[in-house]
Amino acid sequence: MVTEPPEPFAGIGPVTPRPTTDLTPLLAWLREGRGVTERTDFPAGTALPDGRLDLCKQQLGPDGAALVADALRPGPVRHLLLGTDGLGDDGADAVAHKAVEADVKTLYLGCNGISADGACRIAGQLRGSPQAVSGVWLKRNPLGAGGGDAAAELIEAARSLRTLDLVQTGLTPQGLAVLGDALIAAAGAGRRIERLYAGGNSLGPAGAAAIAPAVGAGALGELYLSAARLGDTGALALAEALRQAPYGSLRRLSAASNGIGPEAAVRLVEAAVTAGVEVLDLGRVRAAGTLGAADNRLDEAATAAVAQALAAREHRLGHLVLSNTGLRSRQALPLLAGAERAATPTRYLLGKGIATSVRRRLDTLAAGLPELPPVPDDVAAIRSVHRAPPLPG
Repeated sequence: MVTEPPEPFAGIGPVTPRPTTDLTPLLAWLREGRGVTERTDFPAGTALPDGRLDLCKQQLGPDGAALVADALRPGPVRHLLLGTDGLGDDGADAVAHKAVEADVKTLYLGCNGISADGACRIAGQLRGSPQAVSGVWLKRNPLGAGGGDAAAELIEAARSLRTLDLVQTGLTPQGLAVLGDALIAAAGAGRRIERLYAGGNSLGPAGAAAIAPAVGAGALGELYLSAARLGDTGALALAEALRQAPYGSLRRLSAASNGIGPEAAVRLVEAAVTAGVEVLDLGRVRAAGTLGAADNRLDEAATAAVAQALAAREHRLGHLVLSNTGLRSRQALPLLAGAERAATPTRYLLGKGIATSVRRRLDTLAAGLPELPPVPDDVAAIRSVHRAPPLPG
């Protein structure tokens, strides 16, 4: 039997389920309810000591997923990874139902042909055990125009939810507005969503305006909007929201690959400094070419203004990603001049085309900071041995 989305979506093809007999050793281990002390590979899937059960790209299909779900026991599996397994709505529903009973914290369900109705069914399952799941990853599922309503239901149902991934799901600006209202309501009830991934959707400036009230209200800790066609107008809307946000409420912002020009990029950096943002990504995501997403652009005047914003006051902006924004050594020199007089260090991620001497001097001035921003625990929980690392933003 072949299981596939009603129509191909985001490059996800059909999945031919593997024989369920391949699952026998895995199911026996799950029923024992004991963890592993080292990486343990089964004919289908891999268990890891940190509680990850990695079943990505294992061709489970809805029936195989249901068997895995039925065998789950509380304890050994904390992070259940089921990416690109042909689950469909029925398989995702079955997994969510049993996962909450087994106290699973992370549900990675990317690339499974799950519709908005399927996401609502997941929310219904989580509602029965609202304190269980803290991370729901739905990237590259065809949620479409109903994605915002489904996401709002997930936020309402899963009271311990910290991370919600809606990358490349067909999310619309109207849906994002519904989701933004849910984010504000959740934060007002004392259960703020820490990170929202909404990149890879054609949101445009209207999408930035839709999420801006949630940013201004301090309803998010991290926001990832890469490759969302924001443009200058969208960047300026985010900058205005940051100026209204409680200081330090938004720690990370990705606006990579959004066709933002020099002046709007400067305004966004200035607002991020004022708002206490710790990581700002204006670079390029790996999927930019596939998604047809335009690079952001900076010039020498822009880097001089960025340098001035970072040198003028103490701030929290420890990492600023400016790779693939058209910078060469000449455009980077103002960043070096600003870094030499800044009271607070910033680590610049600049990509190729910068002289080694400039790069080394900037790195020396930021020596007290890690080379890359630390990976949040919720993101580390979805690292897979069977698929490529998750794309930031």
